[in-house]
Amino acid sequence: MAKMESRRERYSDGFALTKFTMPVIWQMSSVIPGGFFIYHEDEKRELIYANNKVLDIYGCKTLDEFKELTGYTFQGMVHPDDFESIQTTIDSQIDDEKGDSTDHVEYRIIRKDGEVRWVDDYGHYSYSPEFGDVYYVFISDITEKKALIRSEKHYDRLYSDIQNLLADLDRIQMSSDEKTKADLEKIKKEMERITEVHGLAPGTSK
Repeated sequence: MAKMESRRERYSDGFALTKFTMPVIWQMSSVIPGGFFIYHEDEKRELIYANNKVLDIYGCKTLDEFKELTGYTFQGMVHPDDFESIQTTIDSQIDDEKGDSTDHVEYRIIRKDGEVRWVDDYGHYSYSPEFGDVYYVFISDITEKKALIRSEKHYDRLYSDIQNLLADLDRIQMSSDEKTKADLEKIKKEMERITEVHGLAPGTSK
């Protein structure tokens, strides 16, 4: 209770959700490119609103499908293995005295078809006398972006390993007989060819 009172006092000048501002929010959220939803910041974390893009991200055709999938709660939207950690992160960002009323987290979701995807979440805390403590949240699907980053890191590590191995071969070559040097040179050339053919240079992937 004390924590929530502190939040309300710190962010009392924020945008308040009311029955008069709700229609404006609904209209604006219907034309933005990403997902947008609002939920109560309490034990249930029940949603107040979710736009059609949120339904698309979760693979739902109707609001009823989305409600059945998630229970129409924020916790139900998050992969069960991720919820506790991301909720802790959200709380720490909002309650940080050096921070503001916004938070940023990434987490997994489970779509209606069972596919696991990654989303980027930007939330904004606000207190409303009519609705209580609420979060306005913008989300977008970043699954492909995450996969690309992982792929680039993999290629960078592989390239680094090959370069280290080539350096080791150079050192061995210096203390080897002529036949061994010739054999090692063939191995080096083949590794360099593989590196070039597969584009194994830092920051590249195929």
